[in-house]
Amino acid sequence: MKVTNDLGKFRKAVIWKNELPSIPIKLGQELEITLELSRPIVSEDKKLALELKLPRNSSYYALLGIEFIANQTSKLIIKTVIGDSSNSMFHSELEQGKENIYSGIPAEYAEIILNSAKEIAIESKWLYSGRITFACGAHSVVGSSEAIFSKVTKVLMVLLQNELTADTFLSDDSVILLEMDK
Repeated sequence: MKVTNDLGKFRKAVIWKNELPSIPIKLGQELEITLELSRPIVSEDKKLALELKLPRNSSYYALLGIEFIANQTSKLIIKTVIGDSSNSMFHSELEQGKENIYSGIPAEYAEIILNSAKEIAIESKWLYSGRITFACGAHSVVGSSEAIFSKVTKVLMVLLQNELTADTFLSDDSVILLEMDK
């Protein structure tokens, strides 16, 4: 399911749930960390993606997808797959031809994605054992940066946790806006 959200103040987001955008992935190097969970909970597999467009400034566009595969261990493995396909274009409904959007997660953003996911997992005292993989992404040459990819990663982690939590009452828009304003 794909939903487009107007977040106000010229901010727009597209969320994919239980699916990822159709982006060709040219697999490359992988970065990975493992966290030991104190009280692991077995949950269910999930897929989410977030495309975020902010008002034009030096950092205003990112698309990132996340796949969570649950398992029965006491670990959370977070992996980023570098797949820079700078010759493969992605058609963004949000950008509308103003700037070229390229498929893939460039090496320059892979480490910040990994570190931001780890930061949220530690801060939130993550409970769900499994593997989180960031392999689906898109970026622009001018409008993307470490800052926007960090923000999208953090929002995705909170959205994923919101999806895995049975007793949540927060809407996706609320989650996104709360994270955006941090």
